Amino acid sequence: MKHRTLQLTEPGWVIFAAITVLMVMGIASISVTDTHYMAGHDGSRNAAKQFFFIAFSLIVALVVLRIGYAEISRHAYGIFFVAVLLLVPLLLSKILGTSMGGLTAPRNGAYRWIHLPGYQLQPSELMKVAYLIALAWYLRYRKNYRSFGGLLVPFVISGVPFFLILVEPDLGTVLLLIPVLFTMLFIAGAKKRHLAIIVALGLSLAPIAWHQIKSYQRQRVSAVLLQSDTLRRKVIDNPEKYESFVTKRQAVEWAASAGYQLVHSKNAIGSGGALGQGWGQGIYVQHGLLPDRHNDFVFSIVAHQWGFAGCLVVLACFIAIVGAGVRIASATSDPFGRLLAVGVVTLIATQVIINVGMAVGLMPITGMTLPFVSYGGSSLLSNFVAIALLVSVSQNRPFLLAVKPFAHKRGTGRVPFGEQLASQGERSKEALSASRS
Repeated sequence: MKHRTLQLTEPGWVIFAAITVLMVMGIASISVTDTHYMAGHDGSRNAAKQFFFIAFSLIVALVVLRIGYAEISRHAYGIFFVAVLLLVPLLLSKILGTSMGGLTAPRNGAYRWIHLPGYQLQPSELMKVAYLIALAWYLRYRKNYRSFGGLLVPFVISGVPFFLILVEPDLGTVLLLIPVLFTMLFIAGAKKRHLAIIVALGLSLAPIAWHQIKSYQRQRVSAVLLQSDTLRRKVIDNPEKYESFVTKRQAVEWAASAGYQLVHSKNAIGSGGALGQGWGQGIYVQHGLLPDRHNDFVFSIVAHQWGFAGCLVVLACFIAIVGAGVRIASATSDPFGRLLAVGVVTLIATQVIINVGMAVGLMPITGMTLPFVSYGGSSLLSNFVAIALLVSVSQNRPFLLAVKPFAHKRGTGRVPFGEQLASQGERSKEALSASRS
């Protein structure tokens, strides 16, 4: 059934309402928090920029809704190819050590942005959506991923953007896309034991990967564990025992170096209490004690201003979005639409888990933004496009005379949708022949 662009379904209106609340809370928080590394007051200016980013992203989302996910799917590989090409200049800049005349100027040693007039494009954010579309399109009818060897192609396809993003470096985005890959493979019909074997292989390589990542990335991981006073004392007393993990100096200076953001993030959250300090109030709003409080740690500022109640509102909005997304995925009989919906839901949910997890000290700091709340144009754009694709699946539901996609078949596990269509057609022909005879 084809709907007009603004004729949202019931799940679509739920998503729209939840996003509106999140954006209002985000702009309210951004407007009263000055960027810690800027001289003077820039909170209101950042809020104005955020409003512009929202308007631009909303226009793009409406265009996506107008086109429809089915039409976009026909260009899935082309979109993926363009997203890969946008990552190439960053790779070259990193290897050659050049900013290409300021086009790819690094920030804190990372080559993640293409600097356009009035806008900083982060290609890895656009890759999130392009990756979803391409992977869903590849998996929609295939059955070769039911075998262990058949999983090779999806992982090879994933390896290209993963490598380009890691080189920037941007470990957080790769950690975000890995759950998306496994979830979409599982929903499409990949066998659990095959996915478990791959996870086990990945964990077995973790010690090697640990020594290959950057030192500051290792410190972010160790900083989470060093929150334990007991562990810090053990490292200080027996540094040789933990030298492959963390040094004595890092343990001694933890609160003032690698653990600085974690300490102040948790203090900001805890000082909010039940109802918070009030909008624009509190030391973590009025003073620059918490770095990146307008983007990566905006959840801490929400808790500081509006307390536990504000946190519940934010989390309730995301639960509503995820719940509506699950309804959309379960209601469509189109295999591509279902995979795309599941991918979008996983993408949003994983971002929230990582961002909130690092704010409360349960996960390493990865630079992950909180969707629709944190400051940032590229993040808003990618999330708006992803949501537009999700709503488009809800708006356009093709009628297929077949069983539901990726349903279970007793004794054999999930059967790929292509096999279901074929078997359904054969049964229909047999029934027609029987009736004629």
